[in-house]
This record gives sequence, structure tokens and C-alpha cells, in this order.
Amino acid sequence: MYDRNKLAEKLRLYMICGEGDAPEAVIEKTRAALAGGVTAVQLRVKTWTGRETYETALKLKELCAVRGALFFVNDRLDIALAAKADGVHLGQKDLPVDTARAIAGPDFIIGGTARTPELAREAQRLGADYVGCGAAFGTATKGDAVVIGPAGIKQTLSAIEIPSVAIGGIELANVRELAGCGASGISLSGAIVRAGDPEKAARALINEINKYFG
Repeated sequence: MYDRNKLAEKLRLYMICGEGDAPEAVIEKTRAALAGGVTAVQLRVKTWTGRETYETALKLKELCAVRGALFFVNDRLDIALAAKADGVHLGQKDLPVDTARAIAGPDFIIGGTARTPELAREAQRLGADYVGCGAAFGTATKGDAVVIGPAGIKQTLSAIEIPSVAIGGIELANVRELAGCGASGISLSGAIVRAGDPEKAARALINEINKYFG
């Protein structure tokens, strides 16, 4: 299993990219965001072909490796393994964490998803290395997300020992509201990938995170 302390550091600013952009745009936005201080990148796409996802994953993995950032693929364990990603992120409706672990082995990073203490404990029990917890705030990225707020995140994360990221509707203006929630870092998408200058947006976010997260 990946070292928890090292993983927690790498989850500080976790960017989700892909949906709504062409592969070329994803690559360029990721390049800029990494220059601004993003520490982990997840490729999340539901509308691309498998080939597009795989080829983009290869390029993103290379960009992340140069910057010392982690690279994850959402849902598609097959593509994550083929592209030699650092890990995969699995939602509640995706492949079970323990099944993914049996396929991927002990050194592959597997992220789970939880919005209640019970789900968080279950993800940890099944072998998740970290969990994404939220939604922190209302989000346009996932219209069906249930908002549990900073207090709900704190309650959920108090039930587990593995690293975590707060997720859902997070932007520069509300990072401070997550201070003390127990997360290792924050995960977001639009605040960087929809910014006019992703590098500048990432730099502002990492500075804000460093103010309010231990």
C-alpha cells in the first residue's frame, strides 16, 4: 500500500479534468495547472472513446511524472493500468474497491468515494488508499451530488484513518470554509480548467490551501 503520509501530501491540490474538453485542450490545461502547483490529476471522461482516453492518459501521465504529481484515471481500471497511471478513482457505482485491488495489486493507488461515515469506513475496509468526500458545496459538475457541507465532511472523515480530499463545488472563495474538516487536500475541476489562466488559478488555490490546511 502506498505510504499514507506521502499520499496525503500529494493530494493537496487534486485536479479533475477531461469532461467538456477535447483531448488536446485537456493536455494543455493540465500542463499549465501543473506548472501552477497542482499535485494530483485525475482524467474523468464519459463521452470519449477508449482510444482517446488511453492516448490522453499516456500524455498526462508523462506530464505528471515530470512535475512529481500523481496521475489517476476515473473509473476505467483497464486504462489506468495500461497507461501505467499511479492509480484509479472509483465511485459508488463503479468496480468495487476490493475487486480492483485484487486485479491491480498492493502498490496501485485506489481512491474511493464516501459521503457518510459508514461509506468511508467501508472504503477503508475494502482497501482504498484514500477517499473523496463531499459534496462540500453545490456543484455544476455533478448535478446529482448530495451536499453534506464542511461539517458533514468533517464527520465523515473522522471515521477513517486514510488520506482524503474534500470535493464538490470548491473554488478559491470557499477554500477557507474547509479549514479543519480533516481532509488532506481539495479536489476540484472548474475552478482550474474553466479559468482563463489555469496556471494562475492553480497557484492561487495552492496558496490558499497552504493557509488553511495543516
